[in-house]
Order: sequence, then C-alpha cells, then structure tokens
Amino acid sequence: MKRGFKITIISFAIAGILASQNGWADQTSSTSDLEQRLDNLESQVADLKQQLQDQKQQEAQNAQQAAQAPGVIASAPAYVTANSKDGFAFKSADGDFSLKIGGYTQFLARDFGSSDKEDLQSDHGSNTSYGEDDAFLARRVRLIIQGTVAHDFDYYLQPELGYNNALSSITSTSPSAYSPALQDAWIDWKYFPDFTIKAGKFKTPFDLENLQDTRVTDFVELGLTGNLTPQRDIGVQAGGNLYFDWISYAAGIFNGAADHENPYGGSSTAGYENGNATGVGRIFATPFKDTSIKPLQGLGVGYAVSYGKEKGSDIPASYVTTGQAPFFSYNSGVANDGPQLRTEPQAFYYYKSLGILGEKINDYESLEYTANSHIYRDKPDNHAFNVEASYVLTGENASYNGVTPKNNFNPGKGTWGAFEVVGRYGELKLDDSIFSEGFASESTSASEARAWSTGLNWYLNSNAKLVFDYEQTKFDDGAAAGVNGGNRKTENLFLTMLQLSIG
Repeated sequence: MKRGFKITIISFAIAGILASQNGWADQTSSTSDLEQRLDNLESQVADLKQQLQDQKQQEAQNAQQAAQAPGVIASAPAYVTANSKDGFAFKSADGDFSLKIGGYTQFLARDFGSSDKEDLQSDHGSNTSYGEDDAFLARRVRLIIQGTVAHDFDYYLQPELGYNNALSSITSTSPSAYSPALQDAWIDWKYFPDFTIKAGKFKTPFDLENLQDTRVTDFVELGLTGNLTPQRDIGVQAGGNLYFDWISYAAGIFNGAADHENPYGGSSTAGYENGNATGVGRIFATPFKDTSIKPLQGLGVGYAVSYGKEKGSDIPASYVTTGQAPFFSYNSGVANDGPQLRTEPQAFYYYKSLGILGEKINDYESLEYTANSHIYRDKPDNHAFNVEASYVLTGENASYNGVTPKNNFNPGKGTWGAFEVVGRYGELKLDDSIFSEGFASESTSASEARAWSTGLNWYLNSNAKLVFDYEQTKFDDGAAAGVNGGNRKTENLFLTMLQLSIG
C-alpha cells in the first residue's frame, strides 16, 4: 500500500471518529467506551506507522541492490565550482574523477638603461647582441589542466603559450620567440600515499628555488644558481612523504638535460644511450613542523644530487644573468665527455612575516674538444649560490608557497592587499681551467658573475600580483683586453610584472 494512501486512510479514520463523537459531551456514552475507541485508534495508527517504516527500509534495500547490479551505474550529482583556488573545477560525487582548468599570465616590462647597452656594445662592436633589449614581454602565458582519474591517478598538463626559446631565457623579442611549447606533462600514481610514481616531463627534484611554483617566487626570474641545473627533464620518479610529512623524498631516472635546459621547451635532448641516464635524488626535512616550538616550525633543510654520463654536444648554449642576458658560452666544438655530478645543500626558514631561502650548487662536468688533431679533456668544477630574504609588511605569514593577503585590494573599504619586500644575493663562478685549457674565451665570456637584487611585491588579492624588481650584476672577464680592465660592464635592470593567476 502506498504511503499517501495509508495517510489518507488515517486521516479519514480520525475524521470519522471525531464526527461520530460530535457533541460527545452531551451524549450518555460512558467515559470507558470513549477511552476504548481511542485505544483502538492509537493501535491502528501504530500499525500503519510500522508498515510505513518497513516500506522505507525495503525501498532502501532495493535501491542499494540496483546500484550494485552489474552494468548499472548509480545516478549521483556531479559538482561544478569556480573559485580562485581551484579555477574551473568539475568533480564526480564520489571524488574519484575530477578536472580543473586554470592558468596564469605574466606580462613583463624590462629596462636595461641605454648607457649600459652602449657600453656593452663598445666591448666588442656595435653588431654584438647581448640580449639586453628593453621591451614589453608576455613572459609566461600558461594553461593548466589537471585532475584525477579513478581515484588513484593524478594528471597535469601545462603548455607554454607565451615566450619560448632554446633556454627559456629572454634573448630575443622577435615574433618567432613566441611559440607553443610543452612545459609539463605528467601522470602520478598515488595508490600508496607514502610512495607515489610520477612519469612524464616535469621539474627535476633538485634545485630548491626552481621547484617553487613560478607564481610564488620572490623574484620574476631565478637567481644565478638556475644556470647549473636543468629546468625540467623527462623521466620517471618515485617519491612521497614520511613521518607525518616531516620528511619528503624523491628519486628518479631521466634522459639527462644540460645545465639550464628545458627539453622540448624550445631545445631538445637526444635522450640517454647505452643506459647512461641521469639519476636525481632529493630529501628534504621539516623536523619541527608539528611541534610546539613555533619559531622553528618553518625550518626546512635538504640535500639533492644528480649523476649521469653525458656524451655529445648537448651542453649549455650559454649561462645568463638574472636579467636573462647571456654572459658565458663554451667555444665551438666543446662537448660532454663522461660523468656529470651536481650536488646542492638547501634550506629555508619561515617565521611569521619573515622568509629566508638559500642554496649552493656544485657542478662537476667532463668536457672535451679537438684542435690540431689533438683531443683536449677537462673536468671543471663550477659552483653557484643564492641567498634571498623576504618580509611581509602588512603582517601576513610568509611561506614557501607564497603570500595570501588578509584583505583584498579595495580602496573604498580602506584595504590595499599585501605588500612584501624582498632581497637576494648570488654568485656563479666558472672553473679557471675552462679558460686556461681553451674551452671558453675570457674576451667573450665572463668567468664570474655576482648579482644582488631588491624588489617589492604587491598582492592585490589571491589572483593578482604586481612585482617591481631591480637587479644589478657585476662580472669578471667577458670583455676585450683593455676595455674596462677586461671585465664586462655592470648590468642594471628594472623589471615590472603584472601577474594574473587562477587555479
């Protein structure tokens, strides 16, 4: 019997009894008769309630059996959201399938100053290009597509639609420098939370500053240490978090990319031959993360290493300044000739509005070139370091993952977002043997670069950011003899960037 029909019967029963008892106070029926009738009515109502309860349970069981039947898909609503954190997101009710669409753009204005460019050109003649062109640039325009499949698999795709060239550095403003390129494309199997497998193209687990999301770095461009490590590579990596996320680890096998190289991001790597792939490993610990010692909760220390036997001409085309202008390149004919070992101790510290990040890279290479029927070989040791600091003036917490303003920019309400001041110092030193053995020339390449930078970051809200940077780089060598003592002229650079990001 249907629920509505039973309720109707109850209603009529009650109405009938009340009608039969109309004017009951004037009747001669005894009180005991009336009580008997009410008891009977209550019994009938209780029976009907039990039948309704039994029917509801039966309907629930039938629905469950239907959902579990082979070939039957239970209907459930999907979720569609749009917000600053996830972008445009689609998610199944059980969370096993999802799709997020987001991205970001960084519109950049740079000014080297005319006097610097004129001095640089005078070092080698007016026809020499140093990549120091004042310009407006769509520095990064990236679409991000990510999500989950079958609960256990994450995917991530990030094409570059803005500026792209061989080293992901800025050395040209011609239209050809803007062409689509693949930045990231990977799949992550996360069935075991402490042991995940990632395969595809992504940032190698090595350089601390490079591993940051480009949207939250203190400066527009990486420091000098970015010259001695691949930007990205293609391979397979295992990693995870241990001991309540106090320790993170990653280890992988990759094709092997040259210093500062981004495979398929403009230049390419031929892959590995005869098993000579490059192995990369990194471990990072935040031992006080969940303790009661608040001043140490934001301390993290780590160590990374990479090793591979490189052969062939896949060597860095050049090293660049923090302004992305080339200042060093090997002579024509120089090639890799064996093992390459990179090591990097790294650390960061964040406490309230203060942030500090530091790293030091040692890069041991094996090089060769042929001249006058003779093969010259060398194993130079190049090294670089960066130290940077930040302080959030408006009181928000600093972190490795960026700053979230407490109040969005809204002058009408007297709120202006968040403001952060930043500073950085770094050095890159090439091994003296590179020049003494003829692998590079001091008259065209600098043997050492020292850069300091300062800037102001203005977070209008969680999606919009304005950056103002000043960068100065000084050099040893890199100019013809007799010109500025043989040293390339100091580079001075002003950068202004507007960033808009979602997801």
